[in-house]
Amino acid sequence: MNKIKLILLLFSFCLISCEKESSIQEDIIGKWYMPQTLNRITLGRSINDLAEHSLNAWNYSMMVTTNSNQSLIDRMSDPEGSVSITGTVNDEIKFMQGWYDPYSKESSVYITNYKWNMFEPNDGPVISVNMNNYSGQDEWGWSDYLNIFFNDGNYIEIEQEIDYSFDGRTLNIPNQTLIDTTGTNLTLGGILTYSTIDIPANTPTEIFSYDEDDSWDYGNWTIDIQENGRWVEIYTWEEPYDSSGWTHTYTDSTVAEWRLEDDTIFVTYSYDDVWVNSNDGPGVGQGTWLYEIAYTYDMQGDDLTLVNEFKMCEDEEYCLEWFEYDYGLGQGSLEELKMVWTLVFSKVPPLRSKEFKRPLNNVAKRFPPYNLLK
Repeated sequence: MNKIKLILLLFSFCLISCEKESSIQEDIIGKWYMPQTLNRITLGRSINDLAEHSLNAWNYSMMVTTNSNQSLIDRMSDPEGSVSITGTVNDEIKFMQGWYDPYSKESSVYITNYKWNMFEPNDGPVISVNMNNYSGQDEWGWSDYLNIFFNDGNYIEIEQEIDYSFDGRTLNIPNQTLIDTTGTNLTLGGILTYSTIDIPANTPTEIFSYDEDDSWDYGNWTIDIQENGRWVEIYTWEEPYDSSGWTHTYTDSTVAEWRLEDDTIFVTYSYDDVWVNSNDGPGVGQGTWLYEIAYTYDMQGDDLTLVNEFKMCEDEEYCLEWFEYDYGLGQGSLEELKMVWTLVFSKVPPLRSKEFKRPLNNVAKRFPPYNLLK
């Protein structure tokens, strides 16, 4: 009799468990919507870039943990100080991207007066300066230069060695005169220093986040989770062109497979490796590559939240060391660097959010890497 009771009890538990998983799976199945925000990864990307990759490629944050208090270089924030340019053009250069090798002391630095990641129109000309002190720059054809592009299509180009120093954090350009082939003189000089992020010891800290401005519409994602195991990601972006209501719509999709195991949704992407022969067209590569992402999930009402984490330097001998000097951290201080995906979807389709401001198109077209519709 006791054995019968035990069997019935186990059977009832199995039924409850199966019904629960079946119910969860039924709740997950359907279409879910998420606006694509402007963030540190989508900054400067084209619509084609976004659509040609899966949604997880554009929606992760970076988390670092150090074993002591550190000051991390923040390349996403505006540097402190400025570099002045005077002569034919008078302006202040305030934006910088630089690379520095602490062992060889070699570096390369790019500075500009154009805040590329905001797509805002400049009142005046766009100025860009590139400099490096690589030991093999003559052999490889690398050179220092200053370029100025005016709104009317005219430009100034100066290729001349620029005296500077850069230690990975601070750029110092002593006052100097640059001369182009027509005899135009420009004076350049000033100091720029990267902003930093304070990293408390033993505290996972998000870095390079960009959530201050939500006024840009980067389109929307839809995931269609189907009962047959298909997972379809659809990216859509729209732009109205004029008052007549004519609208440009761009859409692309990625198809994957999904399965549910306990509290985790596994999504498997399949990519065909194809090499291209210039004479014969596409050929056969190394076969099909499978890429699987494990999302823990949480459902609250009409919202579905997917979370995934990936430790970047696991089992990589020199990985942490490389990021230490790239981020300006003390040697041996970086304990962990990981990517975290937190994707929040809703059953309710979003209203079309703020459209791109018209000046964006006029400015972006002058810079092909940042052209949204290339």
